[in-house]
Amino acid sequence: MRYALKPLDDSYRQQCRAIFNEIVDEGQAFPWEQPLDEAAFDKLYPPHESVWCAVDERDEVLGFVHVHPNGIGRCAHVANCGYSVRTDARGQGVGRLLVEKSLEVARAEGYRGIQFNAVVATNAAAIALYRSFDFAIVGTIPGGFRIDDEAGESRFVDRHIMFRSL
Repeated sequence: MRYALKPLDDSYRQQCRAIFNEIVDEGQAFPWEQPLDEAAFDKLYPPHESVWCAVDERDEVLGFVHVHPNGIGRCAHVANCGYSVRTDARGQGVGRLLVEKSLEVARAEGYRGIQFNAVVATNAAAIALYRSFDFAIVGTIPGGFRIDDEAGESRFVDRHIMFRSL
């Protein structure tokens, strides 16, 4: 299946927020503990930043990527990207398409590298995808991510920092 990449606009916001909140509810990849309401989502993904949506032939959002500075001032030349893929669209090339787009956008916007601050060590699919694009684990925070089970018991898994030069 072929997907189109389109900038985030008001027609896609609700779908993107639903995808984001689905990932938050899974509790395996994003640090947020509660789903975001509309105002919080709009603050996280403001209109002036680079957010690209992968949409199918029905114009439904399957995933999206956010490209923005990882830091301020003297650190603003390194990008950070956040990828969100709808559960039922995983394993279909959407994530790969989003990573490709983020590399293109980051280069076009003048970034010199991309850093991921919180890749959960148990997220093998994401790590394999990022490594296929020459991202490397440059650091690991032992026990840096909390996963809660259905009984409310917590376990702590490692969190990686990954980087790639552009």
